[in-house]
Amino acid sequence: MSRQRVIVAAVLVVGALFVGHAGPWISRGFGYSLDGFNGAVWGQGARAAVDDPIASRLGGIQPDGHRYANHPPLTVWSGAVLSAVSGDSPVAVRLPAVLASLLALAALALLLHDAGAAPGAVVVGIVAAGTCSMFLTYGAMLDTPVVSLPFALLTLVAAQRGWQGRPPPTWITVGAAALACLSGWQAALLTGIAVAVSLVAHRRTAARLLIGMGLGTAVSVAWIGWVHGSLRPLLDQASYRTSTGGTQVSWLTAQQRHVGDLYGPVLLVLVAVGLAVALLPRPDAPPTEPSSPPWARPLLTGMRPLVLVLAASVAGYTALFRNGSAIHDYWTFWGVALVAVGVAALADRLVGVAEGRALPTTLVTAVTAVVVVALAGSGLTRHSDAEQRVRDGVDLIAVIEEAPNAPDPTAAAIAVYDQPGTLPWADYAVDGLAVHADDVDELRALPPDLPVLVVLGGPASPALKSRAIAVNDRFALVPAAALADHLSR
Repeated sequence: MSRQRVIVAAVLVVGALFVGHAGPWISRGFGYSLDGFNGAVWGQGARAAVDDPIASRLGGIQPDGHRYANHPPLTVWSGAVLSAVSGDSPVAVRLPAVLASLLALAALALLLHDAGAAPGAVVVGIVAAGTCSMFLTYGAMLDTPVVSLPFALLTLVAAQRGWQGRPPPTWITVGAAALACLSGWQAALLTGIAVAVSLVAHRRTAARLLIGMGLGTAVSVAWIGWVHGSLRPLLDQASYRTSTGGTQVSWLTAQQRHVGDLYGPVLLVLVAVGLAVALLPRPDAPPTEPSSPPWARPLLTGMRPLVLVLAASVAGYTALFRNGSAIHDYWTFWGVALVAVGVAALADRLVGVAEGRALPTTLVTAVTAVVVVALAGSGLTRHSDAEQRVRDGVDLIAVIEEAPNAPDPTAAAIAVYDQPGTLPWADYAVDGLAVHADDVDELRALPPDLPVLVVLGGPASPALKSRAIAVNDRFALVPAAALADHLSR
């Protein structure tokens, strides 16, 4: 098997492992978790875009009239296309995220291969990234960090080839940058960083990236303005997300908790060492564009530019939008790209040392295979707390499906007891509105037969079970009057 075929096979196998691992929630609706919350928000927009593209402003105005357009539109547009084809199947609505993650694995492999990494090192990097808890937990989540990652990586592929003096055709570079800026703000940030590097390394690449960036950003901003009637809501949301989100200590504590849970301490150490190794000189790295200044060429060889651009985009986005990264554990989802680069760089350097000492090829291959299996086994068997919440959250679906659908998107078909904030997962499930009921008095004010969803802290009592329309260990659906009576006893 050729070296390229080994890399392709690794991408396919890791992709299959990812789909199989996430299958329990990919194949169902949107549950009670961040995965379900975000998927339902975009699913509502996709549903509206299919029902009435113009009135919904291409999915920016949801069926109940709520306007949601804080991000570029590619996520809702891709969800709408697949929803229209499938008849609003939750699996199809989620499919843009799944396909994006599979494409991201392929783009990462291409980036590493172009950077000069040995095929075995590329395989190790892809396995490490594709089986880490962050990727396995949130790789199927319908949201902009997931959908935008492959387009950002493809933009980086085009930029890297320009830096190496072999730029792809203009339409590919422009198209990749445009799609990146249509898919997410973090992808737009990475594109901007790539433009800045290209101004030094290869100015034609910089111009092409800038044209694509301008096109994609212009369409995104125009769509947002069309949905809201102005850009004020977008600016307000940006201001909110850049707020402190607590003290510096609490923010750092949150980041430590998030990355520790979704990457794990061992993998974080490997990546840190690998990224440091990637910044070291490497004489056999692919050549850089001859027209770049001599002082810049060392920074543009091997995996150095990948480390610098990806680290700047991940760290910059996390630090800039501090409120978002404090409360969303998936905010560093793009860290999976740094995992691939760091682990591949470390493996590549070790393979180089082995070859320099004339170790048998079969021995190097065998050791690489053992490392690959160990990484995959460790990732697939280590369930993060975040993944457990996603798994637990899909238990909601069997219960909430017992609630009747609303007669129209603005009608209340269900209430949710003692749960603050918006309830998109409930809205999506009943094709209508979910209302809040925070105490017994509010329950008594509801229609007596209105189903009320209760999020349980443990197994339901026999008394609650006897009143429930549907119940399991985590959720119960109870008529409003019956629940008020139960809570009053």
